[in-house]
Amino acid sequence: MVRKKETAFSLTDEEQQQQQHLLTHYHTLAENLRESTDASSIEHVLQELLQYTPELQQTIAKELSKEQHSDAADILLALHSVSPNKEVRKEARRALLRLENASIKPQWQAPQARTSVVEIKTANPPRFWRGQVSQTREQGEVLLSLYWEQGYDYTEVRSLTFVLDFWRDGVREFILETLSKRRVLESIEERQVTTGQAFVECALAEGRRLIEEALATNTWRGNQPAAEYRHHNNTLNTLIFQAQDVGRDRGLTFMYPEMDAQETAINFVGAWSIGDYGLTYDLLSRDSTLLKDITRAEWIEQHRRWSDEAHPARLMLTFVQEHEAPQSTLWLPSSATSSQAKRVEVEIGWSLELSETMLSGALAEMPLGTAINKETGRHWFWSKYTMARENNEWRVQRFHDEGARLQGLPITEIQQQITRREEEVEAKAKQPAEDMQSLLDELTRGFYQILHYYDALIALVPLDRQPCEAATGRAMALGSPERAMVYLQRLVERFPERLELNMRSLAGTYATYAFNEAAANIPGRREHFLELAEATLRDLLELHNDALNHLLLAELYSSQERNEEAEEELHQAEALNPTTDEQGSIEANLGALAMRREQMATALAHFERASKLVPNHPGIWFNLGFVHRLLGHMETAASHYKHAIELEPQDIRPYSELTAINMNQQDQQEARRVVEAGLAANPDSAHLLALHASVLHVLGEERAAQRQLEQAERLDPTLEIVQATRQQLELEKKRK
Repeated sequence: MVRKKETAFSLTDEEQQQQQHLLTHYHTLAENLRESTDASSIEHVLQELLQYTPELQQTIAKELSKEQHSDAADILLALHSVSPNKEVRKEARRALLRLENASIKPQWQAPQARTSVVEIKTANPPRFWRGQVSQTREQGEVLLSLYWEQGYDYTEVRSLTFVLDFWRDGVREFILETLSKRRVLESIEERQVTTGQAFVECALAEGRRLIEEALATNTWRGNQPAAEYRHHNNTLNTLIFQAQDVGRDRGLTFMYPEMDAQETAINFVGAWSIGDYGLTYDLLSRDSTLLKDITRAEWIEQHRRWSDEAHPARLMLTFVQEHEAPQSTLWLPSSATSSQAKRVEVEIGWSLELSETMLSGALAEMPLGTAINKETGRHWFWSKYTMARENNEWRVQRFHDEGARLQGLPITEIQQQITRREEEVEAKAKQPAEDMQSLLDELTRGFYQILHYYDALIALVPLDRQPCEAATGRAMALGSPERAMVYLQRLVERFPERLELNMRSLAGTYATYAFNEAAANIPGRREHFLELAEATLRDLLELHNDALNHLLLAELYSSQERNEEAEEELHQAEALNPTTDEQGSIEANLGALAMRREQMATALAHFERASKLVPNHPGIWFNLGFVHRLLGHMETAASHYKHAIELEPQDIRPYSELTAINMNQQDQQEARRVVEAGLAANPDSAHLLALHASVLHVLGEERAAQRQLEQAERLDPTLEIVQATRQQLELEKKRK
């Protein structure tokens, strides 16, 4: 049979504009179409299209068949149903068949009141088939898929897939597809393998509950669900929210069932801090002392009111410790239940930025902030959670505020505990470690717990300077400038002794925190703390106008590349009878400014004078070597780098520079010796490991190079030299 050749119409400019306008807005037409209940309302929706010439309508039908979207199929079905023109109906039918061949079918059904010239066979109405959800609720999101059978013999499946984010984005992603049942079964199996996540069956009622909770997150956070979700709002209402037969909601949480007690407690603290209060409620045992007859909805509402005022942000965990819970000697009727069968206690040191609010007192699980940074709003807590098994899963049964408990102890007991714990930490630090990371975790936990004891002592003896000074040292040793400044501010404000020294330390701590990675990711925070550092140093100069204070201010300006201001402060320091060490620092800073301005001869003169004034400063010798290398004096540069290594073997920079000099001089064996000496002194340096891999690669030792690079990638895969070395090795592999 010879197929009839389709006619191509020539459109006027006006008709082309009309066609373009309709094709741009056909999704909106389809959305309006789903509100239609009879032929007249369909004609009203398609009023603009039906007013076009039959030729233009046929051309638009052809173009819609190229759109590959169910909305286009809906428009074509409506056009086929109501168009009075036979040729238009035929073209609409042909376009529907083209889309059907591409597995795209209408999602809308035409009302049956009007008799069409061409009878269309009506498909069976969709019926819910099955649902699947990932067991990842503890991560703050789930992947939910709901499936409806449809089609003439129920061999098709309408698939609705949601990514639901309960922290901030609500309904974050949505996909609607029409697939064969076989393809759906294949995709379910593939997803289990590719995602590595556990999926379980869910009823429509359970899926609806999860979607409604995500939508409530959208409402609370003031954002909208995904655009594609909003586009299919009518379909979702029909299939999900207005459905009558939704099955039984078993009340499942869809969390990973194998979480241990520590993971459960950490997830409770994390969800509480982020604002996922539905999850925090679900992580409580049925007999939890935190519930107090409050419903889940009431719990969420209460905590959201608090969050709207407190603005919790940027959770940080400092330590986690688990141990067996003491067993009560008092028999209770519930002692035979699963929640009493086995219990453990999980202690968590954590901190959170938040604003003070009267609503905090209404939260039973709100701990006392033992230290509070007034600049960042960070509060430090020590909480303990009694964890019980319930339905073979760990849940939070009780909350204990360890920070508040410490402040209720007698002063002598707190002092004894500090002494005992510091002795324990020092003894552990001296012991040989089989697992270095475990030892570091244990020492960190010990130091942070000691800080909480100091916080209690400071609260009980506010006029004693010694606890503040001791706490400052511990916080600095832990690398926590944000906490150290809490104690330094107290020392500056309350104790005139050592005021100048404490103000210098406070200014330095402000600057250290400003250049901390955590501050860099918060808009305006770095600038704020640099301003605090500058203001503190200015106040210090008002107190004592000496060379050291000008030198410190110059270094602060230099760190911000405020070169002219830095130079002015250095010259002021020179005029105030600096000590030999201070003069050496002045010369070194002037050298750095000259090098920044590419005035190498001037920089060299400053560094040489500095090396004579402060001969044991490794940084000065490194800078001398760097300037000589830039000037092409390789032997002198190498000599200075070697001297810098002798003074400070833990500085990786001179090893790196010496290796580069040797490689450029084609002395690969010497380069290897230098970088291996650097690794002997710095075995965990990702930079030197990647450099070693590069040298070994040049020497042809590919396996050894790969091993070194893999170790570097485990330590810091984002480091520039690590990525560059990987690219180098991969490129060479392709060339071979």
